[in-house]
Amino acid sequence: MLEKSADVVIIGGGVIGCSIAYQLAKQQVRVVVLERTRFAAGASGATAGVISPLWHVDPDIEPMWRLGMRSLELFPSLASELSEAGVDPEFRQAGVFKLAFTDKEAEELQRNLVWQSKLGLGVAWLDQAEALQREPEASTAVLGGIFSPKEGHVRGRRLVDSLVQVASRLGAQFHQGVEVLNFRKEGNRVSGVVTSWGSVNAPQVVLAAGPSSGLPARWLQQQGAPEIPVRPVKGERILLRKPGFLPRSPVRNSEAYVVPRMDGDVLVAATRVESRFDEVVTAAGVSHLIAAAVLSFPSLAHAEFVSGRAGVRPATPDGMPVLGPVPDVEGLSIAAGHDSVGIMLSPATAEMMAQFLLDGNAASLEPFSISRF
Repeated sequence: MLEKSADVVIIGGGVIGCSIAYQLAKQQVRVVVLERTRFAAGASGATAGVISPLWHVDPDIEPMWRLGMRSLELFPSLASELSEAGVDPEFRQAGVFKLAFTDKEAEELQRNLVWQSKLGLGVAWLDQAEALQREPEASTAVLGGIFSPKEGHVRGRRLVDSLVQVASRLGAQFHQGVEVLNFRKEGNRVSGVVTSWGSVNAPQVVLAAGPSSGLPARWLQQQGAPEIPVRPVKGERILLRKPGFLPRSPVRNSEAYVVPRMDGDVLVAATRVESRFDEVVTAAGVSHLIAAAVLSFPSLAHAEFVSGRAGVRPATPDGMPVLGPVPDVEGLSIAAGHDSVGIMLSPATAEMMAQFLLDGNAASLEPFSISRF
């Protein structure tokens, strides 16, 4: 049964929405999360789950870099909290290994090492012999690689499941199969939502609906409402299985990651197709991912193909998420647009969004404001 009222309603049951709900629930905030399909049904469940801001967040974009490094700092304690409460999100701080197969790739990695080595995170170059010692089944064509021991990986669906489980125990309410039809409004203020199950009154509503957050006609049906510049980007991944083979940590070449799973599967990800909302796994995508996996580990050419999956990521024009209040629509906030780093940046995003919802101070979110567009 749907609650009649809440302090905060969150639209979207992916990792961002569920992470915010968890942080609010820890502060005894009455929060309701509404998901149109199933929790982690989109990009959060189809992610590679690699937690590697050193390779995926530009250090020259200071707000994003802070978000990435704060998330990296938070992940171990977050995973421990969730595991102790009952559901292991399968976060493993096993490091990330980036391989080079050409002189150009090796030079690029070593240029990055100049600044990465100053972070105090133990990042180091491994030559060919050291690389093959670490990953004996890697291709002998490898020239070397950079190993970053403080990074890691998490299973996206398990992370969302654990957030839902623990936040529920703290009092948060989660509902899937509930479609939000419109906002309830009093003048220019949002006062709740109208759903396929009924209405929920709330003084704060957070739009964390992934790529659907960018459909202004759906969410902001009022004159002069700001456009939310979030677009869909489709990504595919596959699962392989080869008895006796499992990399020690996520391994990346120039095309894809090969990621170990605790059930013995090997995840290979991901493709990127702009402006596609479908979740069809294509022959082209599978072919590309298999070729990329075999580049790093030739023996995977003989692996069993287990399954394929696609998800749709939310992207923005400048590669930064949109976080914080929506101008001229009081009580409405947005947390979307993380593209391929949603899982990676979710802990710090949730921390910042929850603090804003608690105290109303949006200063820390200003670099991510929708007003920048």
